[in-house]
Amino acid sequence: MLKIFSTQVAGLLKTISDKEEQSIEESSRLLAQSVLSDGTVYFKGFNEMQAVVSEALYGENKFRSGGAFGDSSFSELLPVDSVVVASRFIDDEEALGFCAKVREAAGCHVILIGGRRKDADSGVDVDTAVSGAADIVIDTKAVRGLVPLDDGSRLGFPSGLTALFVYYALYLTTEEILEEYDVE
Repeated sequence: MLKIFSTQVAGLLKTISDKEEQSIEESSRLLAQSVLSDGTVYFKGFNEMQAVVSEALYGENKFRSGGAFGDSSFSELLPVDSVVVASRFIDDEEALGFCAKVREAAGCHVILIGGRRKDADSGVDVDTAVSGAADIVIDTKAVRGLVPLDDGSRLGFPSGLTALFVYYALYLTTEEILEEYDVE
């Protein structure tokens, strides 16, 4: 099982790197703008995606100007701020409602990280659901378990793992952009 899982995870990470490169680059430019404008880059994670918030704020590679999005953060939002929202799926109602509320509160940039289910899997038109909620959506490609079992079920749903990979892609790309501006 471990061999199957590790092979599948490696494939997912390569797919994210290849297919989401433009979204990551665009997101990193928005995040660098917030840092350069003395804004805050807020992080909000739903459920297991709290791992992204923890990494951004307490990990070895903390995000510059990073902050956790708390209950009082809505009143503190400024247009120069950015909010990175991580959810298992990009069509999660709670995450989408949160994104809409953030945009309504300050008109700041919102980046949504999560797996993009097929419309039939979620019961909603995914593109319609996320349009207007976020400036940029980054697909983690994690939509189900990776290891098939004999009974047809699956184990090893790597949503947190792929979201952390996306975090590091954003972190590294943003750092690279900030280096161009000689910002330390």
